Amino acid sequence: MYYILIILAVVFIYTIRRRTSLEKQVELFNRLLYLEKSPEKYIDEVDKLLLKPQSEKERNINLIQKTTGHFYLGEFDETVRILTEDVSKIPPNWQSIYYHNLILSLYLNGDLERANDLLAEVKGTLDMYYKKDYNKVTIELIYAVSDFYNGNISKCKEFFESLVLAARNEYRIALGYYFISKINELEDKHEDAEDNLEEARTYGLGSFIEKF
Repeated sequence: MYYILIILAVVFIYTIRRRTSLEKQVELFNRLLYLEKSPEKYIDEVDKLLLKPQSEKERNINLIQKTTGHFYLGEFDETVRILTEDVSKIPPNWQSIYYHNLILSLYLNGDLERANDLLAEVKGTLDMYYKKDYNKVTIELIYAVSDFYNGNISKCKEFFESLVLAARNEYRIALGYYFISKINELEDKHEDAEDNLEEARTYGLGSFIEKF
């Protein structure tokens, strides 16, 4: 009994320390990417993690996190390469982030057919997570971007307008304004398009959106 109590105590202490470490890691990642708006520093920190011994699941999670930095830098080819070549298996509960980074990178890179085919292939998985109320905005964003590039403007416009008001980070807000601007152009509302693009650049400081 004495030894069992020692083992349980060790496991408890390890779990607490592990949780604290992960919380600090998430806090650092969020600060670098969304507050300091430095995808480069964010990627550097993920690379440091990838150099450490870790399980296959942890490595795949860190690789997916790394592609978020590449995505916001506009390095869509590298995002696609890492997700399709380096990630060996998508960990549970990471599907929505994985497909967000991959499908949006394909659309923004002009690979419409491949993006459409992939979205059709994984629609069941995304809908399953949506019904579980898991990362709903992320999944809605995937569908809205797909609607935009497939010409279903009326289906996505309202979503992008709501995104700029309700998104949790400024890069998401920037994406909302960016697509509203593109929709304004299609509607021949050129002054509105420029105003919304300027908003996108402001919120998207440090990302590819700033360069439009």
